Amino acid sequence: MRGYIVVKKLIVNKPVIKKLTISDLQDLDIEDGFTRWVESSGYKGKDELRELLRQRLKEGADVLSAVEKNKIVGFAIIVDWPTLPNAKALDAMEISQPYRGKGIGSLLVQRIIKEWDTLIALMPSPEPGRERDLERFYQKFGFRQIGDDFMVFIPRSNDKLSRWVVYLERLLYVYDSLLKEMKTQTEIEERKIQTEIEEIT
Repeated sequence: MRGYIVVKKLIVNKPVIKKLTISDLQDLDIEDGFTRWVESSGYKGKDELRELLRQRLKEGADVLSAVEKNKIVGFAIIVDWPTLPNAKALDAMEISQPYRGKGIGSLLVQRIIKEWDTLIALMPSPEPGRERDLERFYQKFGFRQIGDDFMVFIPRSNDKLSRWVVYLERLLYVYDSLLKEMKTQTEIEERKIQTEIEEIT
């Protein structure tokens, strides 16, 4: 008699990744286990996180949420990058502790790249001892370390890349010209002050 092995396929529900609205915050619960951006735990911590997300939405940030069973289990806050016009910055991201290690952070980062498809910067803020792990995590998605402080995702499309090169070259020209003019004005002002001091003495 032939034996058969029946393998049950484990189906894991992936959370839904969606752009959060202020009205969503009223309808959705928040999972326990967020610790990076709130000071409290339990219901107080949930209220603090809800208020933080509401405030960021009011300020014009985009918030992506990972939602499972009507609960927010992860989020990412995306803002305009003040350092570079037309670029975005991943300002904050966290997954609730019970849901870590299940690929939710990867889903959020993939959605960010797909949704904005532009130059995206971030300043990693790892938990102590996890610096290298966090750097490797973002490198999987194409982020590269630029300087000591931040990482950047550069769009892979040749057309977009070419447009960014032209744009940055133009900005460098403007900034270089502006810097030269400001240095000249500073020297003029310093000479005036020196002349006034000499006239007084």
